[in-house]
Amino acid sequence: MDIIRPILSRVPAWQGAQEIKIERIAGLTNQNYRVTVDGRRYALRISGENTARLNINRQHEVAALQAAAAAGIAPQVEAFILPEGHLVTRWVEGRHWTVEECRTPQHIRLLGEMVKRIHALPPNGAVFSPFARVRNYEAVARQFNAPFPANYAGFIQTMQAVEADQQQDTSDWQRFCHNDLVCVNYLFSENPESIKVLDWEFAGLGDLYYDLATAVFTHDSDGPIPAELEEELLTCYFGTVTDWQRRRLQGMKVMLMLFTSLWGLAQHSMQTAGLIPAPEDFDYLEFSQYLFAHDLRDLQEQYLRAAQG
Repeated sequence: MDIIRPILSRVPAWQGAQEIKIERIAGLTNQNYRVTVDGRRYALRISGENTARLNINRQHEVAALQAAAAAGIAPQVEAFILPEGHLVTRWVEGRHWTVEECRTPQHIRLLGEMVKRIHALPPNGAVFSPFARVRNYEAVARQFNAPFPANYAGFIQTMQAVEADQQQDTSDWQRFCHNDLVCVNYLFSENPESIKVLDWEFAGLGDLYYDLATAVFTHDSDGPIPAELEEELLTCYFGTVTDWQRRRLQGMKVMLMLFTSLWGLAQHSMQTAGLIPAPEDFDYLEFSQYLFAHDLRDLQEQYLRAAQG
């Protein structure tokens, strides 16, 4: 707890507090804590080391969070501590969905409506391109000699095809996006039914299909939602769904998995270089290699079949 005390002393509203309790909670890139100050609960995010190498801009993040909080879909910001970018927000009461709860039409529609609300938020100054992020993370991983899969060039060829699809899309696909809507990044409340979205590190102007792809894989460790629920999500978002929209979503599912695989590889490379600490009970390299060999390969095959006919 030695690292936390000096940070707590920099939160103006907590000066003179009679009692402060600290509890560590989950997190990989950052250290996260629940802090109870004189009976009131907050979330403290201590910014991870070398997050700039992951293209995380804390000023953009807090701008997105403040806009989302004003719209009622994110926790209120209590303090933003510079230059590190440590963040204090109000504690949100809620829970993560189980795998079964993620796979009901009712909750898929609720998630789809939430995605539309996010896409109506104003820009925060950031731009998120999964193609640019993949290239950036690849450069970081190669800088520290991370092991790439033998078929990596084939994944990049598929990425180029997906990028060409985006360039040929004449619809209004560019919106403000969250870009990381996995289940641990939002909390569900039942009375009334609502969602509060957390972790706006990657938020920025991006491709709406990428947000929809993350919603498809919202319980990422258990694979995608079934095809009929994916169609439910698209119908909720668009109304009438076309084959082109299905193809665009399929392409962004590939990009989501390629981005995630490279994120793990870049994190592994920085860890082995001594730039970031090793997380507890998580192996970045094992995670990345599994995605390359299974999830990404399967999505690549599905996309190529869809593109051919």
